[in-house]
Formats: sequence, C-alpha cells, structure tokens
Amino acid sequence: MSVYNNTVILKGNVCKEAEIKETTAGSVAKFTLAVYRTDKGNEAVTDFLIVSCWHDLCRGMSQINKGTSLIVIGSVITRSYEAKDGTKRYVTEIQAREIGLDIAIKKEGSKEEPEESPF
Repeated sequence: MSVYNNTVILKGNVCKEAEIKETTAGSVAKFTLAVYRTDKGNEAVTDFLIVSCWHDLCRGMSQINKGTSLIVIGSVITRSYEAKDGTKRYVTEIQAREIGLDIAIKKEGSKEEPEESPF
C-alpha cells in the first residue's frame, strides 16, 4: 500500500497572500486557492479551497502574491472541532506536500518572462 494514496493535484490562482503563523508544531502558511472546472452544462465554476503548508514549504509563501498561478500537490484532510455554541464543525482542506509556480508556455510576441521560483 502506498503512503500517498490520498493525493490531489490542483492548478489554480491564489486568492490572497498567505497567512503565516508560528505554532508549537512549527511554521504553517494557509491560503485560499481558486480552482476552475466546468459543470454538466459546460458552465464555468470556481471552487475555493483552503491550502495549508508546513515548515520549509511555507517559507516561500511570503513571496507569493494574490493572483499567482500555482500547482499544488497534497492530500485532502478533514478535521473537526467544537464551536463556541457547542456544535461540531468540520473543515476540509488541502495539506500541501509540493507547491510550484505554474509556468505557462510564453506566447509569441509576449514580453512576459517566467518568474523565479521562491521554492
């Protein structure tokens, strides 16, 4: 059995700069990734997914701006907690193992150069 049999690969845009915090377990960065798909009627749909990354992986997130196109490889994690009103709440997020810039093929005549990766 594979250690990584819960694997997702996502391509999307960062919705806002990552929130980076120091915890007793280490550094963690959380951000929202907008991913795009089409529904049954070929209508464009946007899903907003929470992504967390830990330790060395979160260091480069301070250099990533809103709108940056990223590729994220990680696992789907579901956790629960008890809210102040006593109800049980569930959170589903992506725990990233790898993050990279989505470097598209440069169009002819385009003056854009690929960014240098902070990772």
